[in-house]
Amino acid sequence: MTDPLILVDPTDATFALTELAAAQLPVTDLSAHRGDGIFETVLVSVGEDGITVVSRDRHFARFRTSASALDLPDPDPVLWDRVIDELIAEVTAADATIAEFGIRYALSRGEVGADGTVRPRGWAFPVPVDEHIHTARAHGVTAVSLDRGFDAYIGSKAPWLLIGAKTLSYAVNQAAGRYAGQRGADEALFVSHDGIVLEGPTANIIIRRGDRLLTPDPAAGLLSGTTQRLIFDHAEELGLRAEYADLSLEDVKTADGAWYVSSMRTAAALRELDGNAIAVDDALTTRFQEIVQVG
Repeated sequence: MTDPLILVDPTDATFALTELAAAQLPVTDLSAHRGDGIFETVLVSVGEDGITVVSRDRHFARFRTSASALDLPDPDPVLWDRVIDELIAEVTAADATIAEFGIRYALSRGEVGADGTVRPRGWAFPVPVDEHIHTARAHGVTAVSLDRGFDAYIGSKAPWLLIGAKTLSYAVNQAAGRYAGQRGADEALFVSHDGIVLEGPTANIIIRRGDRLLTPDPAAGLLSGTTQRLIFDHAEELGLRAEYADLSLEDVKTADGAWYVSSMRTAAALRELDGNAIAVDDALTTRFQEIVQVG
């Protein structure tokens, strides 16, 4: 994969292509030292029938929702579509054999000028589907549960916590992943302080119980997942009913199948939680992956 980077000026509705290795972000940018910004990552699937940006509209709708939550300027869909299309053209022109890759795009509040004004800054770059992702898809993952530190549904009382916004403030998510790794697990699973299952640091969770697919309600304190919603769209054709529900750790451990789902990972079976083996449904895992990759 080439290493292109597109720098975006949302104010002037312009962008410029450069190289990721040569890019510079001023340390005074509010994303660099405050995490004050938002991002999305989309999966791009390249096949005989053309190029698909998986859940493109859903990702951008969430991008706009996150911008609203942070009082950032409303992202211009025409501008960002041009940015994504330009990046796809660069990557596919450089590698005619590439089958899939990701695009990460972000919007920062920018910098505070001498006159006190703030000028937002955006960027986008490709990310590879690496061996870690392929391994998770093929073999599944293990997880340990971690207390998220707040009660479920707190977002309605404390909107300033930005629960449900996909912000650049990922220090807690990264720390949770490291903590899980130190305990021999692949992933963490966040649980509210009052015992409601929420999400992984970078993925939503879906479980199967009989003929039902269940996932936590985003209002409980988690990100509304684009991949989870795509899978739910296809539940009926899989002979399943899709529902949002409050889940306990015991619900996950005793499920007929459980999955971590996200844009890049697509669907990875959760094989073990807190040392407890979980039933693995290989056939449904494959179907989930196919659904996401086709988009």
